[in-house]
Amino acid sequence: MRLLFVAGPAPSDIYAVAPLATAARAAGHQVLMSTPKELTPVATGVGLPTVATTTTPIPDIRATRRSGEREVVPDDVDHPEFIQYTGRWFGRLAAETLVRLREVAAAWRPDVVLTGPHAYAGALLAHELSVPWIRHTWTVLDTVGIHVGSEGELAPELAELGLDRIPGPDLLIDNCPPGIRPADASPAQQIRYVPVHAQRPAEPWMYTRGERRRVCVTGGRMAALDDDFELIRGTVRQLAEWDAEVVIPAPRKAADALRAEFGDIRAGWIPLDVLMPTCDLIVHHAGGVPGLTGLTAALSGVPQLLMPQEKRVHTAARLVAEYGAAVTLLPDEVSTDSVGKGIRELLSAPSYADRAQALAQEIARMPSPAEVLGTVEHLARR
Repeated sequence: MRLLFVAGPAPSDIYAVAPLATAARAAGHQVLMSTPKELTPVATGVGLPTVATTTTPIPDIRATRRSGEREVVPDDVDHPEFIQYTGRWFGRLAAETLVRLREVAAAWRPDVVLTGPHAYAGALLAHELSVPWIRHTWTVLDTVGIHVGSEGELAPELAELGLDRIPGPDLLIDNCPPGIRPADASPAQQIRYVPVHAQRPAEPWMYTRGERRRVCVTGGRMAALDDDFELIRGTVRQLAEWDAEVVIPAPRKAADALRAEFGDIRAGWIPLDVLMPTCDLIVHHAGGVPGLTGLTAALSGVPQLLMPQEKRVHTAARLVAEYGAAVTLLPDEVSTDSVGKGIRELLSAPSYADRAQALAQEIARMPSPAEVLGTVEHLARR
């Protein structure tokens, strides 16, 4: 069987679908991963055969409408128009991607197309080839409305295929644990999360617990040298009273600045899947709750302090807190005092560790990528 994976425009899109792609290769199937040109090193870095599907840089796709007009980017990421904007540039990315995917399919016809949540080029290609389209999501966040913006930009391609909207998938796969999945979420084939990250040579301290409690502090965009950088600095100061060992996965510039200021921390590129089983707590930004960072922590039974920055992930972060495995602080609740209180609560109350372990056990009971591959094989044969 030939499986074509179509990833979105972020490394997490590749890391999330890579376990199923790897399981397919291990079972003897042929696999191709398609990504925007900038992300091909990410896909090849996790051992997947990869084709680049764009030549236009992603910033240019984001900035210019297909009509040639400059894109209007809303200032407020929580405004509904920002979701429409996101959908529009995802649509433009899909339009360019589809051109290359058609060339790939002419030489290497896939039996099934599997995509990230909003990689709509894969949906259109599958429709054109009359093969199954499988949509793979990996968070409780599945932003409603993005496809509407995409459909406007994809109007020529949809009309060519005789469609008035993006078709629905033949199968939805989701690796969000049932205990934190919204009750109104679409029915889906569960899949167990398996961490896939870019690696570096593991050092003993990464996989060994020390004498002190270990707290991981990370934050995606928070880790950059901008306003959110202060949130990480403030969190590190709060942890000083606990005499905790602080580990901060962060880009090089941010890591250098943190080490220069605090000295007694570990910061830099650290593989989370190796580190997380040694941690007592993780503090992070909940970018797409639980997101890949949150799922990696949940898999290891680690309590979480969540500080979601965008309104669209607030509800998802709340679900993890309601499960009892986290404390969630919304933007207007974040302060030096509230972060300190959250850390004290998570490190002092055993119930959070208990619930985090319960969540880890729930994940362990979910079907493995190899098991889910059987469902994919059946769908392709049918």
